Amino acid sequence: MSSPQRHLLVTGASGFFGSEIINAARTSGWHVRAFDRRLREFHAGVDTIIGNIDDREALDQACHGASAVIHAAGLAHVFGRAAKNASLFNEVNEMGTAHLMDAAVKAGVPKIVLVSSVSVYGKYTGASCDESQPCHPQGPYAISKWRGELRAIEKLQGRSGSLTILRFATIYGEGDRGNVAKLIDSLDRGCFIWPGYGLNQKSLIYKQDAARACVRALDSSRSDIGIYNVSAPSVTMREIVSAICDALNRPVPRITIPAPALALGAAMCRWIGDPGQLGQRVQKFLHDDIYDGSKFETTFQYKSAISLYEGMRREIDCMRAIDSRFSK
Repeated sequence: MSSPQRHLLVTGASGFFGSEIINAARTSGWHVRAFDRRLREFHAGVDTIIGNIDDREALDQACHGASAVIHAAGLAHVFGRAAKNASLFNEVNEMGTAHLMDAAVKAGVPKIVLVSSVSVYGKYTGASCDESQPCHPQGPYAISKWRGELRAIEKLQGRSGSLTILRFATIYGEGDRGNVAKLIDSLDRGCFIWPGYGLNQKSLIYKQDAARACVRALDSSRSDIGIYNVSAPSVTMREIVSAICDALNRPVPRITIPAPALALGAAMCRWIGDPGQLGQRVQKFLHDDIYDGSKFETTFQYKSAISLYEGMRREIDCMRAIDSRFSK
């Protein structure tokens, strides 16, 4: 006798990460229902429901009959004035999560995975940060992600089923619009100068590995609320830059600005108010940001599979395919 079909709802399905989750879920045998505010052509066999994250009727329809939900809808990679609009982030990342949880509880969905971020811990964690670290989020995005976690826990506390909150390190890969893509662009244009010596460590994860972690979290028989960091092994900034330059077929830049000089410049920027956030960007680049993902790896028998060099090559090949200005 064949096993009953598993129905998975993926929110934010058209996004950079949500579309990859759909691929991973289909590979694992899930029947997928995609929920997003804009129409997109998915693989044959993927159901599509169009709606905003504040549309309760559409959310009820999306959750009905679902065996599990992966909530990947969210607001990120917003720049300029909008990046400081706390109400905009809260509307999507906090209240949108609350609306979805209401619909999932109403429909009796037994398994929920919430896509969150290590940004909830705060800036510059330094030594390896595990899930016991208290959260001190800074900035509208991080605060809204943390509040989204709290809303989800509040809605699911004491109810049957599982809520798995995955705090992802920086996700990169094809379609990325964040800091990794900006770094690739600066190296491609030849305008990168080393801040410091590149020995500080960062946590990253390739988007295919991150999507596989989301689906892996659904395979557990656990019935509780769990919070997990998810990351590939940490790498140095020099390794990151070297991997990008290798894919670009460019030499690794040699010009450096000593870290003490940068620290002094950053301090001066903060003293004058740092209108361009230069000091913050320098600090972010120079500090260690290491997130311990061993709890998730042990609990769900998971390991990242794509190397840094392979992941960067894939992202850069994608950038070349869609942007004629990008180096060949």
